Amino acid sequence: MRALCTTGVAVAAVLAIAAAPAGAEITGITVEPGISSGSSSPYGTGCAYTVTANAAPGEYVSFYDSQRGSFDPPWAIPVGPSGIATAIWTPQERGAHTLHAVQIGGERSVRVEVGTGIDLGITCLVLP
Repeated sequence: MRALCTTGVAVAAVLAIAAAPAGAEITGITVEPGISSGSSSPYGTGCAYTVTANAAPGEYVSFYDSQRGSFDPPWAIPVGPSGIATAIWTPQERGAHTLHAVQIGGERSVRVEVGTGIDLGITCLVLP
């Protein structure tokens, strides 16, 4: 009987671990263009943009860029009660960037083009 109980507890633990990532899925990622203007892209080098991930409240999300770009804060961010985690992204080189929102059990990404940016404080002028 004791072996059966131990086996039942082990099976329950495995099922609980296997089920945990399903609720920890990131359901979306977006990048706000802010007040940028220009002919090539709404995103420019050296300018800051808000990146938002949607996930289950209480989880943590980390962001990273496939190219040279930084996020503030640079560590895992708690998802608030509204199901949203945000960070500020600053691309550092022109070209295609894939931004990733990652957590245990899930990842979403979005691809954006980045032009040469001139940060004017309230706006970003984006050049081809």
